[in-house]
Amino acid sequence: MRAVTDSTPRQSIRIDIGSVLLSSAGLVLIVFGMLQSKTWGWVVPLHRPEIAGVALAPLGISLTAWCIAAGVILLSLFISWQRRLVRDGRSPLMQPDLFSIVSLRSGLSVLGAQYAVTAGLFFMVPVYLQMTLGLDALETGIKIFPLSIALILFSIVGTTLSRRWSPRRIVRIGQSVLVVSALLLLDSVTEDLRGGLFGLGMFLTGAALGLLASQLGNVNMSSVSEKDTSEAGGLQGVFQNLGSSLGTALIGSLLIGALSTSFASGVATSDLSEQVKATVSAATDRGVTVVPAADVAGIGEAAGLTDDESRELAEVYRESQLSSLRVAFVGLILIALLSMLFSRGIPDAAAVRRRTGAEESV
Repeated sequence: MRAVTDSTPRQSIRIDIGSVLLSSAGLVLIVFGMLQSKTWGWVVPLHRPEIAGVALAPLGISLTAWCIAAGVILLSLFISWQRRLVRDGRSPLMQPDLFSIVSLRSGLSVLGAQYAVTAGLFFMVPVYLQMTLGLDALETGIKIFPLSIALILFSIVGTTLSRRWSPRRIVRIGQSVLVVSALLLLDSVTEDLRGGLFGLGMFLTGAALGLLASQLGNVNMSSVSEKDTSEAGGLQGVFQNLGSSLGTALIGSLLIGALSTSFASGVATSDLSEQVKATVSAATDRGVTVVPAADVAGIGEAAGLTDDESRELAEVYRESQLSSLRVAFVGLILIALLSMLFSRGIPDAAAVRRRTGAEESV
């Protein structure tokens, strides 16, 4: 048995603390702002956080917008600082020129969009299955199961297809299937669940995500030289987290906003008495909470409504949930369509790892 020693010379690299602070603070502010958008609103303040009794909404603009803007500024300073470190001959935390590589920039953008769609989907589907239809966790898992099967299966299929087809072709097929699957899921959102259509939509969603997953990692890693693979891997993690946060925030905001609007409109046009309408309006003045549709009648009765009024209120809420879910699915479709614009820079030939520092620039 022979011992193999590592012939790579030991390198001493000093991590720049300023780079760590700038990048961390920028990303935290962006992600935090996105996640709080459902509560604070994107631009127009919904619920203003208070400190010592003072509502925070500088210039009448939601803190979400300020957090995201501050995060973008800090990340811009981070990129500028990395360029300065390179000019001074010091080790940057990230090579700033990586973003000039077209295939990497395109691959990361599509990856972020993919995670946004995935996060948005897994935010909406449990709301529909559990809150609207009243399914339990096990039944919800069974309904989602076709996605998991297709994801594994088509990850293998995508890898096999890459021997004959270019990454761009496979990615665009995956993106097209993702749009079709979202349309099927949109059509299946009814009061009684079109089981076959919903199952097909989930299966096609998994197939699309599997095809994308089989290509994007390889595209991103093969876009850079050997010495930059660790940084490319780190960027993938950043875009995955940003995409997930953005998908949850956008779809969540659409869902909550549409639910509040639809419920208020439904109550206003219902046969409920004016007194009940005023009571409901006052109770939902700061927004409508997502609760199981089956519980609304009990909530109404606890608030002093009659049985008939509680049942009608529950029906209005159920219809509002379905309406808001359809709006959220439309938002998901738009994100999927937008991601197709990002795939133009995906290589149109089999990706081969670069062995030099040469980079493809715009």
